[in-house]
Amino acid sequence: MIRAVLFDLDDTLYCESDFVRTGFGAVARALDGRGVGRAPELSAMLESIHLGEGRERVFDKLAARLGFPPEWIPELIARYRAHRPDIALAADAVQALARLRGRYRLGCVTDGWAAVQRRKLEALRLETRLDAIVVADDHGRRHWKPCPLPFFRCCTRLGVSPGECVYVGDDPERDVRGARNAGMVSVRIRRAGGYFRHCTADEDPSDFELASLTELDSILRDLN
Repeated sequence: MIRAVLFDLDDTLYCESDFVRTGFGAVARALDGRGVGRAPELSAMLESIHLGEGRERVFDKLAARLGFPPEWIPELIARYRAHRPDIALAADAVQALARLRGRYRLGCVTDGWAAVQRRKLEALRLETRLDAIVVADDHGRRHWKPCPLPFFRCCTRLGVSPGECVYVGDDPERDVRGARNAGMVSVRIRRAGGYFRHCTADEDPSDFELASLTELDSILRDLN
């Protein structure tokens, strides 16, 4: 019997590209203030690099193109991480959380730097929609997903066993493997525009897969 539904955060309950966009905007405004260029054009360049070349070392690549000092990069990274994101829950997440509330215990297990993730959680006002939230970074980087510890901590807070939980996330390695390591049913979501939507999962196949959280009800019915 499934008693709890746990969710990943980024690209599961909201679109992570929205967070990236607002973060790039904050960095672009800082560079604008230093005379590097106009903020809208700089933000567009950062998004183009991110989409076309991957999300590693985006600011380094921009520095190489525009010629600003690489010594600025640590400060730009800090500004990106510290910005207040302008993000909102995906429409299907709003609907799913409302439908499930009261029928299941609801939780979230999220990776990433703790302060950054908490600003996202605050912007999304998830504390009022969920029964438990675990930020894996609170337990140290070694306990980021797919380590089972944060999953177990969330179960403890919800008062359920891992075998009574479904975990929904987008990343085959961290979310699907993490759920399996913890003994939970795994559901992979492949959102249009999600960063990991094209990743193959031959070594980490999920128990179920969906494109929208509107499909979650039928999965839960099958499991119960």
